[in-house]
Amino acid sequence: MKYSYIVSVLFICSITLGQESKSKPELEIKANFRLQTFLPVHFGNNALAKAHKPRPAFSMQLNLLEYNHFKAGLGLDFVTYDITNSELIANLSTSKYTSAYFLIGYEYKINQKLLLTPTIGYGSATLDLGSRNSRFGNQGGNEFRIGSILDYKIGKTTYVFGAIQYVTNTFDVKTTAEYQSFFSKSNQLQLTLGIRFGN
Repeated sequence: MKYSYIVSVLFICSITLGQESKSKPELEIKANFRLQTFLPVHFGNNALAKAHKPRPAFSMQLNLLEYNHFKAGLGLDFVTYDITNSELIANLSTSKYTSAYFLIGYEYKINQKLLLTPTIGYGSATLDLGSRNSRFGNQGGNEFRIGSILDYKIGKTTYVFGAIQYVTNTFDVKTTAEYQSFFSKSNQLQLTLGIRFGN
């Protein structure tokens, strides 16, 4: 009798402990969408820093996957520049920068309202050169980005956020060795404000 009582107690305890134990993290499809405007601040000795003036830019990001607070998704950036030095770039008036990238972030909950997400990403970028009525050509390349996003919750699944990203580019440009780095490299800080929908 004592034996069956002890076995019963151990069995009930094991079920109770089994129910309280946390399940293993799983890969989930969990979408959130960001719309944002940003100011690209270019620096260094390169064509985008020395001969271009950016207009306010637009970006959107869609996170689709989540695993143990890691989020992964895709982003698109669109920037239009006024060319400010035709002696360096040629007799053109505008250029357009477009990038598509893969982004991974780790979401850390500071409190009930604030989320901090360090991010890292990689993608491809294109710089189209032209004037108001014609297109001169384009330069394709790669981009690498790293930064952080700070979300502030304003609704059940709605957030406003600010972000800072460092983005570096390498474009495929054929020119003399003297000017290769000037036209093929780019460094920028993106200062961002936006709105997020979804958890």
